[in-house]
Amino acid sequence: MFIINGKILTTEGPRPTVLELDGERIAAVHPPDHALPDGAATFDARGLWLLPGGVDAHTHFGMPLGGGISSLGWRESAEAALLGGTTTVIDFANPMPDEALAAAVARWQGMADGQVLCDYGLHCTVVNTAPERLAEIPALVAAGVPTFKGFLAYKDRLMLAPEQMALLMDAVKEAGGLLLVHAEDGEMNALSQDVLLNAGRIGPRYHPMAHTEKSEVKAVEQVLELAVKTGCPLEIVHMSLARSIELLDEARARHPEQTLLGEVCLHHLLADGSLYESGHEAALAAICSPPLRKADSCIELRKAVVRGEFDMISTDHCEFPLRVKSARAAGGFHQVPNGCGGVGERLVHSFSRLVVLGDLPALRWQQLVAEQPARLMGLTGRKGRLEAGHDADVVVFDPEARYRWQPLGQSDTAGSLWAGQEVQGAVRDVFLRGRQVVSAGRLVMDQPGGQYLPRKL
Repeated sequence: MFIINGKILTTEGPRPTVLELDGERIAAVHPPDHALPDGAATFDARGLWLLPGGVDAHTHFGMPLGGGISSLGWRESAEAALLGGTTTVIDFANPMPDEALAAAVARWQGMADGQVLCDYGLHCTVVNTAPERLAEIPALVAAGVPTFKGFLAYKDRLMLAPEQMALLMDAVKEAGGLLLVHAEDGEMNALSQDVLLNAGRIGPRYHPMAHTEKSEVKAVEQVLELAVKTGCPLEIVHMSLARSIELLDEARARHPEQTLLGEVCLHHLLADGSLYESGHEAALAAICSPPLRKADSCIELRKAVVRGEFDMISTDHCEFPLRVKSARAAGGFHQVPNGCGGVGERLVHSFSRLVVLGDLPALRWQQLVAEQPARLMGLTGRKGRLEAGHDADVVVFDPEARYRWQPLGQSDTAGSLWAGQEVQGAVRDVFLRGRQVVSAGRLVMDQPGGQYLPRKL
């Protein structure tokens, strides 16, 4: 099949192109005057942009929390992803206490397979640094799970002490992996939370006061020091402060030989802490960790994106229905499941704010939402680029469309963050490995067709 009359983004701007697909792969990228074989099947992109399918390297689809609570499932979340132009996500396998890491990965695959509509890979969270758990890491890397996550946050649940984090870093480095770290100081957060709860300050508006800026900055300093000491390749996820990216830049300058990556998420770029004061539903939808920060912080993060200081734009998509968040809020903000939606909003809202209203070149935007997460997370040669041999994941994007945003798929929580906003840019059609899954903004696939993707750094 040939996608005709579309334009791909280049350093010189959008360039007319004929894209040839052969089954699940891209066969060739032709000039616009390429002669088509007689009777060739075509799709008319009618002058719109052709983008590689988006790659979101940080999601939590259907994540169970216990007590029957889980984030929106694989099917619902992947529906929003496809409608929003993201064809690949990398989710997190979270082991239960004393569960083998490989068993957790297999369990997560079991939850996804038969449900997921987009392609996916998996990171593996590590909360137990016993020798037998760390000894599993090389086998997971060899099997296609080369990225792991550790927490400095969530005392008594997920938090690793500095000496435990160092052990994990040593193991990940020796196995040839990459460590992702949630950088907030769990001890400091726990103390702040206790002070608030003891004072009767339990409403959702108090959530950010239990996750102070000082907590993030202290944890970023600590994790960078540990990474440099151990030599472990590191990505700090969902950075929410200008000072955090400054610290990362300083470490990069001092240690150019080391892999030190920074991720920013959509909600930290575009939504601010005023939501905690703007009504109960909005405050609940905005409960995430790190929390939304001041409007000035959003502005500084967007400037950092334009300067090239972040390596990718992700979502940390972990969407709980508002009814679930609301039911838990009666026990206090600390009982509300943490997480925001955004996997369906990422491409359009980042384009609208950073490219249309900002100074980010369109090609650089495309790289941040597709090419770089694919390359840095071990999907080089398959995802993130419109090149011969890559998967035929193609997004037909209208850069001129203007409208008020409405929630995608079955989302209600994301709607509280993004609904009604004026945006420019629309995902019109989406192909997943050569199969059209979105047509004119509507999902047209009726069976789960997502595949699991082993990765190699």
